[in-house]
Amino acid sequence: MFNSRPRTGKTMIMADIAKRTTDKNNRVLFLVHRKELIEQAEKTFKEQRVDMRLVQFSMIQSAAKHLKNLYPAKLIFVDEGHHSMAKSYLKVLDHFNESFKLLFTATPWRSGKGGFTEIADDLIVGRPVSWFIKKGYMADFDYYAPNEIDTEKLKVSQGDFSNKSINEALKHTIYGDAVKYYKQLAAGKQAIVYTHSVESAYKVAEEFNKSGIKAKALDGSTESNNRERVINDYRNGKLTILVNRDLFTEGLDLPNVDCVIQLRPTKSLALFLQFSMRCLNPRENKKAIIIDHVNNV
Repeated sequence: MFNSRPRTGKTMIMADIAKRTTDKNNRVLFLVHRKELIEQAEKTFKEQRVDMRLVQFSMIQSAAKHLKNLYPAKLIFVDEGHHSMAKSYLKVLDHFNESFKLLFTATPWRSGKGGFTEIADDLIVGRPVSWFIKKGYMADFDYYAPNEIDTEKLKVSQGDFSNKSINEALKHTIYGDAVKYYKQLAAGKQAIVYTHSVESAYKVAEEFNKSGIKAKALDGSTESNNRERVINDYRNGKLTILVNRDLFTEGLDLPNVDCVIQLRPTKSLALFLQFSMRCLNPRENKKAIIIDHVNNV
């Protein structure tokens, strides 16, 4: 298992290894859990001149159901490898017991029982965030934590805070305050907002739009065509604020994010890192802004 920080180029490393593998006429299987990750990986592999005739990309759900459709691979990549203890992943990895397996993740922690030693022989740890910032591979940042939550009301369910307790713990002014602090600290910067529920995501988007700041909310039920359109509008600068409930935590490349707003409290270190580091793609003279309204820090 290879542990690299969020936003530090895991796909580029995989592409380099894939090229070395296909250059020797060996097959590669690339497993992911979301379609967007395939599109990004395929683009990077082509740019790095990987022999795509020897690469097979597959959603893990499809791979587990249709093992016969998978070519025998010399090397298997598991993107977002912290998911690899799930039954679907284990089914595929066990099927190819002679293959080399490389699991890549920025967040090698599990909320469930058991550890990665059950599946991985070793953990290769990447550089710390401070090193990437110093070398210019990640943007420096300012972190603000206005307190908008009563943490004593938070209750744990299935490893993280329950939505019911979050609703009770959040201050009623939090959505309006999210707009207020954005204007004070990050006005004009493109931002991603993380919320705990679908309802809250749309409330936040509404508050920003009322203030004349173009915003859209997305959630897991948003149709894929509509989701792609909104994401492309954001990438092209037509939207300033993109609000979501658990969509933009892993893998999706949104290089123009300069601000992250956390409105979802979490006990998960993995989620906290994915939230916080979403805005750290580098650009000359960039200073990212992280606004944590829910005491995650």
